[in-house]
Amino acid sequence: MPKFSSNLAYAIGLITTDGCLYSDQRHISLVSADKQLIETFNKCLGKTNRITINPRSSLSKNDSYRVQIGDVKLFRWLSTIGLFPNKSLTLGKIKINDRFFPDFLRGHLDGDGSIVSYEDKYLQHINPKYIYQRLFVYFLSASKKHLVWLRESITRLTNLSGSLNKKITKSQKGKHPLYVLKFSTNEAKRLLNWIYYRPGLPCLIRKYAKAEQYLFRK
Repeated sequence: MPKFSSNLAYAIGLITTDGCLYSDQRHISLVSADKQLIETFNKCLGKTNRITINPRSSLSKNDSYRVQIGDVKLFRWLSTIGLFPNKSLTLGKIKINDRFFPDFLRGHLDGDGSIVSYEDKYLQHINPKYIYQRLFVYFLSASKKHLVWLRESITRLTNLSGSLNKKITKSQKGKHPLYVLKFSTNEAKRLLNWIYYRPGLPCLIRKYAKAEQYLFRK
């Protein structure tokens, strides 16, 4: 059984979102448009597996990168904490040590979440000074059960509540609901400071660049 660590928890967050467990009970893969994220994933698991380029498809006009890892022991252990093949629609709770939950959540954000910020000038016609900085942090999943658990865990550990909503997305297989867990401005800042709790943590660099201006540390 692997020993929980910051690096392993982060990698589990990536597997939970952008990873795939194969039905052969041996292989695990991760796909991302960011090669740096795949390299970081390899490093977090202590692996040196070859990174390949995925062919472009009708769903993506850009290159994506992929790593596949064959590790029976790791696969079996991941199965004991709540991960399994074809997990997208039925994923639920993931057994994560509370101490490393911020690392897991950072991986979750890097895999299938987003950080959005902008200046809101909607009321500037009333007063030129009415300019507000908006910040949102989103977590996405096709499994409502998983995001309900994620929200409950974040609330339990941080007292942040966010909001959970559903929207319909189109795919090659038809229309499917996508669930969105959203944290707005003040809660978003607190959440970002929780998951980026010190410099040098494993992360997607381009996403960290968006978060950095909201971090309280100097």
